[in-house]
Amino acid sequence: MYDPATLRIIPSLRLARVHCFRHGEVVRGPERMCRGQADVPLTEAGRAASQAVARRFLDEFGPPDRVLSSDLSRCAEMADRFGVRPELLPGLREQDMGLWEGRTWAELSEADGAAVTAYWNDYAGARPTGGERWLDAAKRVVRTWEALGSLEGRIVVCTHVGPIRALLCGWLGLGADQALRFAPAYATETRVLLAEAGAVIERMGA
Repeated sequence: MYDPATLRIIPSLRLARVHCFRHGEVVRGPERMCRGQADVPLTEAGRAASQAVARRFLDEFGPPDRVLSSDLSRCAEMADRFGVRPELLPGLREQDMGLWEGRTWAELSEADGAAVTAYWNDYAGARPTGGERWLDAAKRVVRTWEALGSLEGRIVVCTHVGPIRALLCGWLGLGADQALRFAPAYATETRVLLAEAGAVIERMGA
């Protein structure tokens, strides 16, 4: 408990402990592929790793207060492991890559080369053909979080690398164009304390 002097100056005692989990490894083709919102399944190794991180969480903390998840199966499958019925939120999906989804980057570079070059030159502002800009995807993710209201307690979020980046940028007051500074690997946890005074990263992609 805080001392009386500290209690007088703290703007709010509301605190959320948010555990963001990136899903496990997904099935890949022989070449690097653009996935986006395509509902690709986990590999057996990815499924085992997803189970392991959920088990580690439960061993340390027990069931969380809420579990939020992208509605794509690679995240929803992980979310089912935390002992609380997950809330499946389409707003926590990865960036919509439009007509590029399910195609290899080599194929895209050949068929839609100018748009691919523009995308890599301006990751945040360029639009994949038929898809959404990263700036718009990040806003979607942050709006989805904010629509949940003032969250408290221990919250698990099972999602993709892009939404984790978007949430971190939003919580830390960074522009969405800074998102690539964060690169949590498959089946890792990024842990953040959220209070009215701001956000503190406790664990990054571990």
